Amino acid sequence: MRLLFIAPDFAWPPVRGGHVRVLSQLRVLASLPEVERIRVFWLREDPLAWTEREGLERALPKTSVAEPLFHPIHLRQHPRYIPRVAWLRLGHGVPYVAGKWESASVRRALAAELHDGQFDAVWLGALGTSRYLPDIRRIAPRARVILDGHNVESDIWREFTGRQRGVRRMLAAAEWRATRRFERDVLRAVDAVGAISEEDARGYRDLAGVEAHHVPQVVSFLRRPPAASPGPRVCFVGTLSWHPNVLGLEWFCTEVWPLVRGGLAGASFDIAGSGLATDPRGIAIAPPAWRTRGVTLLGFVPDLSTLYERSAVMVAPILAGSGVRMKLLEAFQNGAPVITTPEGARGLSLENGREAFIESDPARFAARVIEVATSGPLQRRLREAGYDYLERHHGLAPAQRVVRMLLGLTQDARIAEPDLVA
Repeated sequence: MRLLFIAPDFAWPPVRGGHVRVLSQLRVLASLPEVERIRVFWLREDPLAWTEREGLERALPKTSVAEPLFHPIHLRQHPRYIPRVAWLRLGHGVPYVAGKWESASVRRALAAELHDGQFDAVWLGALGTSRYLPDIRRIAPRARVILDGHNVESDIWREFTGRQRGVRRMLAAAEWRATRRFERDVLRAVDAVGAISEEDARGYRDLAGVEAHHVPQVVSFLRRPPAASPGPRVCFVGTLSWHPNVLGLEWFCTEVWPLVRGGLAGASFDIAGSGLATDPRGIAIAPPAWRTRGVTLLGFVPDLSTLYERSAVMVAPILAGSGVRMKLLEAFQNGAPVITTPEGARGLSLENGREAFIESDPARFAARVIEVATSGPLQRRLREAGYDYLERHHGLAPAQRVVRMLLGLTQDARIAEPDLVA
């Protein structure tokens, strides 16, 4: 089987949750003996180092990467493309989630790949890339098309609409309805649908009446012994341009962190991630709520292992959104104890107090931070429980079975062990 994988904003090595998901899917696909080769059609906002492209090809067998194309995905960082998206929305009814992917250069390059590749299947790595589904059907009518959803996008717009007032609420509601129609139509038009969680799979079924399948996130790890006592250090890791992260950090810094500092002298909180606006010196500008005693904005951290090692606990104060919080799985992978909110635990079968603590009340959240940060035995117990969780739920074999189903392959085909770079 020859596969074209359309990857949205993918980078190697992966530095965001969406990147981690894309890499996981590529690893599963490359591990299947039925898959002969994978061509990655790669869109990219940032300048690409060729070493990154070569690194991906070395790490994943059977994979080659097409020349990456620049395409603006976060329009706040590329405002000159906003008029085009607005014209598509107002003149043609195309919702933002699809309109922001529209590009004549992408369309031409994708057509060339489809003409040259003779692909048996096309894997759409995000809902927005299905903007090109008519082109795929026209040029490669026999190819099986799989949509791998990272979120139920219409649910995100519904939540956003609920937070608005007045005219903004009316505009947001219109966008939600347009997104819902587009998402429903795409789910029904593709040949198979993968979901990042069982909850999202149910959401797709309810929305479009399709049989969606949960593809478990594959997370490889090594059980490492704990480092020396980290002290009362707390960390957060995530994309700082993603609204649910910003909203959650504002809540944590305003409602929770003062309680932590009041009960734990000398506590420190490190925020790691990219996506914030920068000043003329290139230094990330922290929102006002984050500028408080004990909080340090680290910005982008290329190697997070050191940050996790020196932290007593990783917090994930997420208050909205959809999908699975890759930051939790990454923390488990690195042996970091986790405290999160119910929304942060969404999509994962976590038991409160076993693999992580799950709290929504600021005082209880703060009490958990203090409890974990001051107890070495509790840190070690959570660390081992996180490793156990990954072992049970995020191995390769379950993901292979589901991906083989999405590709339309036989159920009794041999499952191969991967030959991948960890």
